[in-house]
This record gives sequence, structure tokens and C-alpha cells, in this order.
Amino acid sequence: MANPLPTPVIYTLEEKEYPSPHYPIRKDYKLFHSQHTPIVIDNGSYQCRAGWASEKEPALIFDNVVSKYKDRKTNKTMMVVGMDAYADPAGRSNARSPFDTNVVSDFDRMESILDYTFITLGIKDVNVDHPIVMTEPICVPQHSRKQMSELLFEGYGVSSVLYGIDALFSYHANGGTTDDGGIVISSGHTATHIVPTLHGKGLLERTKRISYGGTQATDYMLKLMQLKYPTFPTKMTLAQAQDLVQTHGYVANDYQTSLKDVEDKTTFADMDRIVQFPFTAPIIEEKTKEELARQAAKKEENTKRLREAAARSRLEKLVKREQEFEAFNLLKTQKDMMKKTEWQIQLRGAGFKDEADLDETIKQVDSQIQRARNKELGIDENEEKDPPSTSLIDIPDEELSEADKKEKRKQRLLKASYDARLRAKKAKEEAKSLEEEQARQEEEERIRNPDKWLMSVKEKRDRIVEKIKKRKRLALELADRRSRASQMRMRSIANLASDSPAPKRRRKGQEEDTFGADDDDWMIYREISREDESDEEEESLSLLNQYEALLLEHDPEFQPEHSYEACSSTTNTLMHLLSRGVYPVYDATDIGQLHQLHVNIERIRVPEVLFQPSIIGLDQAGLVEAVNDVVKTFEKDQRNKVIKHMFLTGGFSSLPGMSERILHSMRSIFPSGTSVKAKHAKNSLLDAWKGAAMVSLDDQFKKLSVTRKEYEEYGGEYIKEHGLGNVFRS
Repeated sequence: MANPLPTPVIYTLEEKEYPSPHYPIRKDYKLFHSQHTPIVIDNGSYQCRAGWASEKEPALIFDNVVSKYKDRKTNKTMMVVGMDAYADPAGRSNARSPFDTNVVSDFDRMESILDYTFITLGIKDVNVDHPIVMTEPICVPQHSRKQMSELLFEGYGVSSVLYGIDALFSYHANGGTTDDGGIVISSGHTATHIVPTLHGKGLLERTKRISYGGTQATDYMLKLMQLKYPTFPTKMTLAQAQDLVQTHGYVANDYQTSLKDVEDKTTFADMDRIVQFPFTAPIIEEKTKEELARQAAKKEENTKRLREAAARSRLEKLVKREQEFEAFNLLKTQKDMMKKTEWQIQLRGAGFKDEADLDETIKQVDSQIQRARNKELGIDENEEKDPPSTSLIDIPDEELSEADKKEKRKQRLLKASYDARLRAKKAKEEAKSLEEEQARQEEEERIRNPDKWLMSVKEKRDRIVEKIKKRKRLALELADRRSRASQMRMRSIANLASDSPAPKRRRKGQEEDTFGADDDDWMIYREISREDESDEEEESLSLLNQYEALLLEHDPEFQPEHSYEACSSTTNTLMHLLSRGVYPVYDATDIGQLHQLHVNIERIRVPEVLFQPSIIGLDQAGLVEAVNDVVKTFEKDQRNKVIKHMFLTGGFSSLPGMSERILHSMRSIFPSGTSVKAKHAKNSLLDAWKGAAMVSLDDQFKKLSVTRKEYEEYGGEYIKEHGLGNVFRS
């Protein structure tokens, strides 16, 4: 007995609720003001992390968005920042980021974010009399830095500013700057950067960028789900798609092998994740036994009434036909009692052309009455009828009148029909006896040599299945206007319709038949090709069912799910497997299942774009190729030092399997025995802030910062170069 399938784990996907205010205003500002503590701001395109440099972790962590909306209760315009923007549905829908990709472009919103940061930290003064350490993207445009410096110095009156790259700050927090060299792979919200380092300093001129990160992964996941479930009853939001990527996504060590595992039902369940969307179940009223009994009695009464009405209708039709039969017979008997002209006038008045028409009508009505009576009495009409009369067939036409000649032709037709029925019956009996003989021989062969017989049945079944598949493939080709099979058939039709068949080789100057070149010709071809299921196909299906019935009866390995009908069913297609899973069995009437997503192949496909950007049409090298290109820029003696220390940071790099995939791929590129190592940041989200805090508490901090005097002298674009920041170009 097969073990029952385990109950699958069902994950939920609900919108998070955020209380407002998310962060209270701090009351301990005097302590930091007296010590002139630096403020560290990790200004990321996804989240902003801010706090005092002397603390272990940032005091504020919030989404870098600003929302301006009108409150429906107070009818006032509200301006909220960070997680407070999600407390109200109107605020959530109007939340906007000050970033364009990873560069600040909207400084009005950036000013609102800085206001919120400083106020929440407890700063009430007009001027922020503290040094600022702020992260910025790699190779930031100088115009953006100029506006940021102008905002900090002119708007908030800060004493000094130090800019640095978040990936290198994270590298510094994890002790990377003490290494001889390394490669920092920073996969963040909007992009992935590969930054080589040497002696603790970033080499930005050798940096590579891949335009794929958390935002693009979220968009891709959303598109995949929309394509997979086009009629899903609930709209999926970007936040929910992002949750799918972060919760269920992982990097496959071998992508092609994982794809094959998806196609295998035995391993598919390990990858499939069922995600339940919230829904409201319909209220089903449960009826008592008395109500069900009354409903059944009422249904039976209605059925009885319908049967009685049908019986009355049949009886009324029978009575009407009997009355017509009597009237027509009376009209016929009046022929001998009236003058011929008067009787013909009366005959035409009754709607008949002549006497033969009257006789035919009397015969039809009599037949209808007999059939109706037989139906009421339950008599089978398919019983063998008496042979038709053939009294006039052997009499020459010269001896017969016109009426007798018509009757003779009628008798000949009836006799031919009767003889054909007898021949068909005899052929049917012969075919039946032949089938019985073949079945007897098959049974004897099965008993005598069961293995050989079973093998022959399987071979016959396989040949028929291949024949049916070949016929279906041909039908698909013929339905395609541009296929070779369709073109050849149209040419054959044109040749058959032509008065002079076309020669095998077209002579010079001879025009070629252009049948099929326009839509009208194609419609004619489609009309010719539109045929019902052929007798050959029906025979093939009949034989296939016969062989499969034998296999089901005598072959224990052949199960109902192995039959051609089951394998051809839409429930056994790969698309159904991906969208509805294996277990529980999909039920279209189950409201809960209609609100379920099966996340399986998307779990590895979305992160795989980082290694194969061509999946989404991105014309860039993958991560492994980009890292290899960076390594090749070093001298041979430096390459081994660099690839020994690969460091992964950024939110998107925290997906499971990322470092293992990079190590596996890099080892396949470099020579055997090459030492390749990779490590993750201790905290991919907070280490950039911690590294910046470490720099702000260093003795060299004042020398590396840009003071207000230097800002006024050199301008907002000016920075002092250090190993963890950008390079200044005047």
C-alpha cells in the first residue's frame, strides 16, 4: 500500500499593518549633543537607516518614501514619511521615493526625509550641529552630490559631511579592509555592483554593474504570477510580490538540473510552495432533514406532473392522428359514391394533389399511429420486419399500367433496401464471430506465453499511440498557413482543380500557380480541410481502448494514469502541474484553492536572472562572467589574492544559495586547485550603517570630512578621497 502524501504547508500572504507613529521622538538628545556625536545615515533607495554613531545599531529603519495625501477624517493635507505612510490606505497609494534608480533626484522629498530623521532623533534646533556620515551610490552624478551637500550645509547647517559607498562600508564592518585584496559583490535594491579592492581600497575604475536587483526581481515575479494566473480573483501588489521573492526565492546551485526536477512529480513537491491569499468563504445554509425531505417530495411531484403532461400530450397527438386516419379513409371510400370530377375537387380541397398522394399520406399516418401505440406498449420497433411485397417485380412493364409501374419501382427499392439490411446483418454476424475467434486465440496465447503476449500488446498499443500523435502533428501543420505540409497540400489542390496538370519542373517563362497567396484561397483550403473525425481515427481509438483494457487487467505495472486519455488530459500537462501542483488535487469549486498561488519554478527563475540576464532580455553579462572580467584586469600574481576574498553584501544577496552558486561557478572557470572563497556580510542590511559608524568614530574622520569652509571654497561637488568612497573629478 502506497504511503499517503503528507499534508502540504500552506503559507499566507497578507498586507502588513503599521501603527502610527512608527517611531516616537527620542528624549535623550542632550547626551549626544554634548558629545558632538556624528549622525550616520545609510541613505538607500529601499530603506533609510539613521542613528547616532556611538550606538550599536541604527535608531531608525524605515522605507525611504514620502506620502502626501488628504486625510478623509480631518479633511487636512498630511505629509508622512517612512512606515507612517503605510498606516493609511490613502497614504500607501501616494507613497513616492525621492530616488530615480539609486540616485536621489527629488530633493523636496529628500528634505522631508531628513526633517523626519532629525526630528525623530530629538533635534529641535534649527541647525543640526553634528557631523554627518552619509552613503551614496557608486559613481554618483556630481550634480546630485552638489544638491545633497547644499541641502545639508545650507538647509541644516551641519558642521561637516563625509560621503562613502555603502558596499565598501559594509566590507569595512566585516574586516575586509585588512585583506590584501578582494571583490565586493553588492546586490541591492536597484542594481548589482562588482567592486574590486586592493589593500583595503575600492578600485572604482574596474567596477562592473548589472542592472538587476530587488526592484527588478519584484517586477519579474509579479509578471510571472500574472501570466501564470491570468484570471486570479485577487490583485497582487508589488509589496506581496516582493514578499514572495524574499520569503520563497533561492539561488539554484545548478539551474538546468533544478528545471528537470520541476518536471518530475516525485521531486516537484519539494520545490512547490502553496501561498494562500485572503478570501471570504461563501455562507452555505445547512438545511434540516425535514427541509430536505420536503424539497425532495416537491421535486418528485414536479417530475410526476411533467410525466403526466407528456403522456397527455402523446395521447392527444395519437387521438388527432386516428381522427385524421378515419377522415382520409372516408375520403377514399367516397370515390365510388361520387362523380370523378366532384371527388377530385373534394380531394384538392383537402390538400392532396392526386389519389397517389392521398394513399401515401394514409400510409404515413398509419405508420405513425402504429409507432405511437408500440411506444405506449413497450414494443421494440427494431425487430426484424416481414419481407416487402414483390408481386410486380417479375412482370414486364408492357403489361402494367402507369400506377403499377410506379408501384413496381417502389417494390424494387424496398427489396433492395431489405436485401442490403440482410447483407449488413450477415456481415455483422460474421465480424462478431471473427472477433470471438480472435479473442479466443488471444486468450490461448496469453495463457500459453503470458510475458510474450503482454509484450506484443504493449508494442501494438505503442504503435497506435504513435500513429495518433503523428496524425495530430500533421493536423497542426495543416492548420498553419506557412507550414510546408500546408503549402504542399494547397499546391496539390490547385493541380487537381487545373485543366492541365502542372509539370514537375517549371519551364522558363511559365507562370507559377499562386493558389494560397491571398486570404480567399486560404479560406477555400480551410473549408476543404475541415472534416469530421475519420473512420480510421475512430478505429485507432477503439483498438487503443481495447489494448489498454487488456493491459489494465493483466499488467500490474500499467495503471489508469498511464492510459493515453489520462496522459493527454490537461490535468497531466506541465502547465497544470506548475499552476495547480500535485497535492491536494485541484478542485475548481473550492474557493480556497481558487485563491491559492503555487510558487515553484519562479523561486529559482527570478534569482537566476542575476546569472543569466538574457532571461528577461537584458543585454548584459551575468554575475559570474562580470566577476571573471574584473579578475582578469589584475596581474597574475594579484588574481589569487583577489579571488580568495569575495564578499557578498546587499539585501538581494541574502537569498539562500547565493554564495554556494558563486563558488561553484567560479571554481569551474579558474584552474584546478585555485583557492576561491566567498563570505556573506554578518548582516546584509545593517553592516553598511555599522561600517559608516566605525569610520565616524575613527581618528582620521575629521581629516576625511568636508567642512563648511571647504564646501564654500570648493563647492558642493567636492569630496576628500578615501578608500571607501567615490573619486573626485573636478
